[in-house]
Amino acid sequence: MVIPERTPLADLSLLAVDLETSGLDPATERVLAIGFVPVDGFRVPLGGARRLLVGGDGGPGAAVVIHGLTHDDLATGRPLPEVLAELRAALEGRVLLAHHAPFDVAFLRAAFGSVGEELPDVPVVCTMDLQRRLLTRGGGELPRGALRLWRARDRFGLPPVRAHDALGDALACAELYLAQVAELGAAGTLTLADVRRREPSLLRRLRRRWRRWRWARRRSRVRAGPGVSGGSR
Repeated sequence: MVIPERTPLADLSLLAVDLETSGLDPATERVLAIGFVPVDGFRVPLGGARRLLVGGDGGPGAAVVIHGLTHDDLATGRPLPEVLAELRAALEGRVLLAHHAPFDVAFLRAAFGSVGEELPDVPVVCTMDLQRRLLTRGGGELPRGALRLWRARDRFGLPPVRAHDALGDALACAELYLAQVAELGAAGTLTLADVRRREPSLLRRLRRRWRRWRWARRRSRVRAGPGVSGGSR
């Protein structure tokens, strides 16, 4: 489903997403938990909120000191393909919303790629980008740490919530987005085109070309069947 760029934010459907991961590198680490909550226009319907744990043999990783997820927690998780299928369904017809979206998008691309699929091609809105835009409107330098989720929320007087929990962070991102667009749109009606994250055109083309190559390579491996090597990486 293509979401028109001219869609007013009042009519826009988003899905605020946050991940907890075993580390910082999507090439070597894995997704442990996904939290998401829908944003319908300027409402956050909590009935659609979910926190999904991903099972597996990798354990919580070195980032356990941050996210606090244990082996026992992850033992109750579901297989990654099931978790991603639920996320895909939740994203249908929605814009992906995240704080520091490149991090979450990179891990989601790697996760979908690991099960032979592609991350749904949806528009992305990043609350970190919006915060930078708000803080630099009058020129000058950004204060140290001003773009962190909790510092950004403090600026709007939003209450503290539990940090480094996938669902808590997704909800925190959704609330921050509503505060940001209220300030950004004070002078007029905003649309998706006004807030969506954009990559440089050359980088976007290279990403698409790389994803098509990887997708074709995976399909050729599946058709070849087991026991046939795809070559070294």
